[in-house]
Parts: sequence; C-alpha cells; structure tokens
Amino acid sequence: MLTEQFRRRNPDVDVRCLPDGYQFLDYLRICPTEDLPELLVVDYKMPGITGAEVLQSIQQKERYQNIPKVVWSTSNNQEYRDQSMKSGASQFLTKPSDMQTFNELVDLLSKLL
Repeated sequence: MLTEQFRRRNPDVDVRCLPDGYQFLDYLRICPTEDLPELLVVDYKMPGITGAEVLQSIQQKERYQNIPKVVWSTSNNQEYRDQSMKSGASQFLTKPSDMQTFNELVDLLSKLL
C-alpha cells in the first residue's frame, strides 16, 4: 500500500519493493553507487531479518551514509524505536490507521528525497 501511494504521489520516482531483509541487503550490495536509492524505507518486522538489523548491517559503510533511512512499523514499541535509531535510522514511523494520516506520512517521506 505504501509503495502504491508513494508511486501515485511521486510518479517520476523509481520505487523498488523487496520482499525480505536479505534481498534488500543483496540489492544494496550489487547496486552501482550512482544508482543507489535516495531513500531507504524498511519495515521493522521484515521477513528474514528486522529492518533495524538491515540498517545495522549497512551502518558503518560509507556509501550509505548520506541516504535517509526510515523504519516503518505497526508497533510504537519504544524498544523497537530505540534499536532502529541506534542502527542508523533517520526516523521511526508507526503505520497509520487512517488514510489522511497515511497520506501525510507519504508526503513526509516524499520530502526526504
């Protein structure tokens, strides 16, 4: 749903959606530097490894330092938030329960580009 709405609001942006944390890391590893994403959004509870673990894996790598990193979660759990921020997240966002807030969140993500 996030991918679809982001594409609608940002038709000129190439959005990639990867099914799990391992494929996310593989994509980043093989991606040429000039094609790196301008924004990374990871789900905290991704299959395979958590979004925080994904960010921790790339945290010390120079080529990812200037990319905003957002963790997206259904939970507002403070432990998840803290772990995500320690792993290099720029922001931790809780998935909204209504469309107006959802659209505001998509607009916020769009401004990070």
